[in-house]
Amino acid sequence: MNAIELRHELHMFPELSYQEYRTQKTLKKWIAELGYRRIHEVSTGLVIEQSDFEEDDYILFRADMDALPIKEETGWEFASKNSNMHACGHDFHMATLFDLMKKIIDRKVKGNFLFVFQPAEETGGGALKIIDFLQNKNYRIKAAIALHVTDEYPQGVIASKIGKLFSSSCEVDVLFKGKAVHAAFHHLGKDSIKAAVDFLIEIYDLDLKKGNLVWFGKINGGNARNIVADRVLLEGTIRSPEIEKTEEIVDIIRAISKNIEKLSGVEIEIKKGSIYRQVEVDENLFKVLKNTAEDLNLTFMECETKLTGEDFGYFSEKYPSLMFWFGTKKEQSHGLHNPKFLPSDELIDTASEVFYKLLTKLRSRIE
Repeated sequence: MNAIELRHELHMFPELSYQEYRTQKTLKKWIAELGYRRIHEVSTGLVIEQSDFEEDDYILFRADMDALPIKEETGWEFASKNSNMHACGHDFHMATLFDLMKKIIDRKVKGNFLFVFQPAEETGGGALKIIDFLQNKNYRIKAAIALHVTDEYPQGVIASKIGKLFSSSCEVDVLFKGKAVHAAFHHLGKDSIKAAVDFLIEIYDLDLKKGNLVWFGKINGGNARNIVADRVLLEGTIRSPEIEKTEEIVDIIRAISKNIEKLSGVEIEIKKGSIYRQVEVDENLFKVLKNTAEDLNLTFMECETKLTGEDFGYFSEKYPSLMFWFGTKKEQSHGLHNPKFLPSDELIDTASEVFYKLLTKLRSRIE
C-alpha cells in the first residue's frame, strides 16, 4: 500500500467537480486500511480526524480531488481512461496527503490533525462545504496547509510569499440573445455574434491595472453558416488581488454590456459563477516553511502574487494559512491545465516530507 500506486489509480479515473464518487470511495478504502477510523464524508470529499490530545488545537492539511474536462495527451502508462484528466496535479496532491498520513502511522506520531480531501476546487467552491463542516464541529484550527504542484519551477523548489499568494477569481458567463433570420435578410435580425465581438473588443481594450485580468476562454453560439445567430455564450474568468476589486470588475462588465445592448438591440445577461477569495499566507507560517525547506536542503524562493485562482482562499479567510508552490519541472514546462502536464511519481515522497516536517515543527506537544 503506497502513495504511488494510489496516485496511479486516481489518475486513471479522474472525476469532475462534485462527481468525485469513485475518488472518494477509493480514498476512503485506502485510508481505512492505514488504520484511521474517524473518516467523515463531506459532500463528495473526506475529512479525516486524528485527535490524541483533548486540549490541543488542530493542524489541517488539504488536498483537492477534482479533475478537468481535458483529454490527456501524456502517453503515460497510467493515463486517464475517460475524457477527463488530472491536468492540475490534484492526483499528486491527494497522493502526497495520503503519504503524509502513512508516515504519521508508520512513525507513530501523536497529535491533533485534520486531513481534508476537498471536492470541487476547479469550479463550485468545494472549500466552502468543508469549512461549513469544520465550523459546525467547532474544531479549533491553528494552521491550514496546502501545496500546489507547478512545472514553472524546477523539481523540489518551494515557492511562496507573505500575504496574497493567489488572486481572487470569479467565473463569469455572458449570454447574448438576438433574433435569427436568413443571412440574406440580416438587417431584419439581431446578430448575437457581432454583439459578442463588439463586447470582446471593449473588454480586451480595458486599461486594467497590473494584477487584474478579464479573459474569455470559451465561446459557443449560432445555428448555421447562413443564419444570423440568435444566441452566443461566452465563458470567462476575472482575476484581481482581492475579492472586492473582482466585484468592481463585474460592474464594469455589466456597464459595457448595457452599452452593447443599446447599440445592437441584442439582450445580454451576465451571470457570475464560483467566486474565490484571494489566498493569503500567514507570516509566521511562511517563516516555518522557509526553515523547513532549509532543513530538507530544498531551494526556497519568494515569488510574486500569481493570477492563479484557488478556493483555498476560503481557508485563509478563516484560519492562519500556508500555501506554497512545489516545483516539478524536469526538462520542459507544459503549464497547469495542459493535456501534457504530468508531475513525476518520484516527487511524492519529497512533497509529503515537506508536509511532515511542517507538522513536526507546528505540533504543540512532543510525546
